[in-house]
Amino acid sequence: MRDIQDIDEIGSGCLQNDRKSQHRLYEAFASSMLGLCMRYTRSKQEAEDIMIEGFVHVFKKLRTFRQECSLESWIRTIMINAALDAYRSNKKHLLDISIEESTTAAPSNASHENIVTRLEVKQILELMDEMPEDQRIIFNLFAIEGYPFKDIAQMLDRNENTVRVYFQRARL
Repeated sequence: MRDIQDIDEIGSGCLQNDRKSQHRLYEAFASSMLGLCMRYTRSKQEAEDIMIEGFVHVFKKLRTFRQECSLESWIRTIMINAALDAYRSNKKHLLDISIEESTTAAPSNASHENIVTRLEVKQILELMDEMPEDQRIIFNLFAIEGYPFKDIAQMLDRNENTVRVYFQRARL
Protein backbone atom coordinates (compact mmCIF):
# COMPACT_ATOMS: atom_id res chain seq x y z
CA MET A 1 0.00 0.00 0.00
CA ARG A 2 2.88 2.41 0.62
CA ASP A 3 3.99 2.26 -3.01
CA ILE A 4 4.92 5.81 -4.03
CA GLN A 5 2.58 5.71 -7.03
CA ASP A 6 -0.33 4.60 -4.82
CA ILE A 7 0.44 7.32 -2.27
CA ASP A 8 0.62 9.96 -5.03
CA GLU A 9 -2.73 8.77 -6.39
CA ILE A 10 -4.28 8.77 -2.93
CA GLY A 11 -2.86 12.23 -2.23
CA SER A 12 -4.34 13.59 -5.45
CA GLY A 13 -7.73 12.17 -4.51
CA CYS A 14 -7.50 13.67 -1.03
CA LEU A 15 -6.76 17.09 -2.52
CA GLN A 16 -10.05 16.78 -4.38
CA ASN A 17 -11.81 15.89 -1.09
CA ASP A 18 -12.52 12.37 -2.35
CA ARG A 19 -13.74 10.41 0.71
CA LYS A 20 -12.44 7.06 -0.63
CA SER A 21 -8.96 8.51 -1.06
CA GLN A 22 -9.09 10.00 2.43
CA HIS A 23 -10.10 6.61 3.79
CA ARG A 24 -7.26 4.91 1.90
CA LEU A 25 -4.75 7.42 3.26
CA TYR A 26 -6.08 6.87 6.77
CA GLU A 27 -5.89 3.08 6.35
CA ALA A 28 -2.34 3.28 5.01
CA PHE A 29 -1.00 5.19 8.01
CA ALA A 30 -3.43 4.71 10.92
CA SER A 31 -1.69 1.75 12.50
CA SER A 32 1.77 3.29 12.64
CA MET A 33 0.42 6.69 13.70
CA LEU A 34 -1.64 5.13 16.49
CA GLY A 35 1.55 3.47 17.75
CA LEU A 36 3.30 6.84 17.68
CA CYS A 37 0.42 8.54 19.54
CA MET A 38 0.29 5.79 22.16
CA ARG A 39 3.88 6.58 23.16
CA TYR A 40 2.70 10.04 24.20
CA THR A 41 -0.37 9.03 26.19
CA ARG A 42 -1.50 6.80 29.02
CA SER A 43 -4.51 5.28 27.26
CA LYS A 44 -5.45 3.89 23.89
CA GLN A 45 -8.57 6.09 23.84
CA GLU A 46 -6.51 9.24 24.31
CA ALA A 47 -4.08 8.08 21.62
CA GLU A 48 -6.96 7.43 19.23
CA ASP A 49 -8.37 10.90 19.92
CA ILE A 50 -4.98 12.48 19.20
CA MET A 51 -4.58 10.41 16.04
CA ILE A 52 -8.01 11.44 14.76
CA GLU A 53 -7.23 15.08 15.51
CA GLY A 54 -3.92 14.63 13.70
CA PHE A 55 -5.63 13.22 10.62
CA VAL A 56 -8.05 16.15 10.62
CA HIS A 57 -4.98 18.41 10.43
CA VAL A 58 -3.47 16.21 7.71
CA PHE A 59 -6.54 16.57 5.52
CA LYS A 60 -6.83 20.30 6.18
CA LYS A 61 -3.14 20.96 5.47
CA LEU A 62 -2.53 18.48 2.66
CA ARG A 63 -2.36 21.32 0.13
CA THR A 64 0.68 22.68 2.02
CA PHE A 65 2.64 19.41 1.64
CA ARG A 66 5.69 20.34 -0.47
CA GLN A 67 7.22 16.86 -0.90
CA GLU A 68 10.46 17.97 0.76
CA CYS A 69 10.18 14.77 2.77
CA SER A 70 8.08 11.64 2.48
CA LEU A 71 4.36 11.89 3.09
CA GLU A 72 4.78 9.53 6.02
CA SER A 73 7.39 11.81 7.64
CA TRP A 74 5.12 14.79 7.12
CA ILE A 75 2.16 12.97 8.69
CA ARG A 76 4.43 11.83 11.56
CA THR A 77 5.37 15.43 12.30
CA ILE A 78 1.71 16.43 12.37
CA MET A 79 0.92 13.55 14.76
CA ILE A 80 3.78 14.52 17.08
CA ASN A 81 2.54 18.10 17.11
CA ALA A 82 -1.02 16.90 17.82
CA ALA A 83 0.30 14.81 20.73
CA LEU A 84 2.26 17.78 22.08
CA ASP A 85 -0.78 20.04 21.72
CA ALA A 86 -2.82 17.54 23.74
CA TYR A 87 -0.05 17.35 26.33
CA ARG A 88 0.12 21.14 26.65
CA SER A 89 -3.66 21.50 26.90
CA ASN A 90 -3.91 18.75 29.54
CA LYS A 91 -1.00 19.70 31.72
CA LYS A 92 -1.98 21.22 34.99
CA HIS A 93 1.31 22.65 36.13
CA LEU A 94 4.89 21.89 35.23
CA LEU A 95 7.64 23.19 37.45
CA ASP A 96 10.98 24.15 36.00
CA ILE A 97 13.89 22.49 37.72
CA SER A 98 16.42 24.91 39.08
CA ILE A 99 19.99 24.97 37.80
CA GLU A 100 21.13 23.61 41.17
CA GLU A 101 18.83 20.60 40.76
CA SER A 102 20.06 20.01 37.24
CA THR A 103 23.61 19.60 38.46
CA THR A 104 22.48 16.87 40.87
CA ALA A 105 21.18 14.64 38.10
CA ALA A 106 22.36 11.07 38.39
CA PRO A 107 25.90 10.56 37.07
CA SER A 108 26.32 8.73 33.82
CA ASN A 109 27.20 5.11 34.35
CA ALA A 110 28.39 2.61 31.74
CA SER A 111 25.82 0.06 32.94
CA HIS A 112 23.02 2.59 32.34
CA GLU A 113 24.38 3.43 28.87
CA ASN A 114 23.93 -0.14 27.66
CA ILE A 115 20.56 -0.90 29.27
CA VAL A 116 18.52 0.37 26.33
CA THR A 117 20.48 -1.78 23.90
CA ARG A 118 19.74 -4.88 26.01
CA LEU A 119 16.03 -4.25 26.36
CA GLU A 120 13.48 -5.29 23.80
CA VAL A 121 11.00 -2.81 22.37
CA LYS A 122 8.13 -4.26 24.38
CA GLN A 123 10.09 -3.86 27.61
CA ILE A 124 11.02 -0.27 26.76
CA LEU A 125 7.39 0.61 26.03
CA GLU A 126 6.30 -0.98 29.34
CA LEU A 127 8.92 1.04 31.21
CA MET A 128 7.84 4.19 29.40
CA ASP A 129 4.26 3.63 30.56
CA GLU A 130 5.53 3.84 34.13
CA MET A 131 7.31 7.17 33.61
CA PRO A 132 5.80 10.44 34.74
CA GLU A 133 4.21 12.22 31.78
CA ASP A 134 6.90 14.91 31.45
CA GLN A 135 9.70 12.36 31.36
CA ARG A 136 7.87 10.11 28.88
CA ILE A 137 7.23 12.98 26.46
CA ILE A 138 10.84 14.18 26.61
CA PHE A 139 12.21 10.64 26.31
CA ASN A 140 10.03 10.09 23.22
CA LEU A 141 11.10 13.32 21.58
CA PHE A 142 14.82 12.83 22.24
CA ALA A 143 15.50 9.09 22.21
CA ILE A 144 12.88 7.94 19.72
CA GLU A 145 12.07 10.91 17.47
CA GLY A 146 15.62 12.33 17.54
CA TYR A 147 14.89 15.95 18.40
CA PRO A 148 17.75 17.85 20.10
CA PHE A 149 17.24 19.13 23.66
CA LYS A 150 17.13 22.75 22.46
CA ASP A 151 14.22 22.02 20.10
CA ILE A 152 12.38 20.00 22.76
CA ALA A 153 12.74 22.88 25.21
CA GLN A 154 11.20 25.24 22.65
CA MET A 155 8.36 22.82 21.79
CA LEU A 156 7.43 22.40 25.44
CA ASP A 157 8.22 25.97 26.48
CA ARG A 158 10.69 24.66 29.05
CA ASN A 159 14.22 25.50 30.08
CA GLU A 160 16.80 23.35 28.25
CA ASN A 161 18.34 22.26 31.57
CA THR A 162 14.92 21.09 32.72
CA VAL A 163 14.54 19.01 29.59
CA ARG A 164 17.98 17.45 30.11
CA VAL A 165 17.19 16.56 33.72
CA TYR A 166 13.83 15.03 32.83
CA PHE A 167 15.56 12.97 30.14
CA GLN A 168 18.22 11.78 32.61
CA ARG A 169 15.53 10.77 35.08
CA ALA A 170 13.58 8.97 32.35
CA ARG A 171 16.72 7.15 31.24
CA LEU A 172 17.32 5.94 34.79
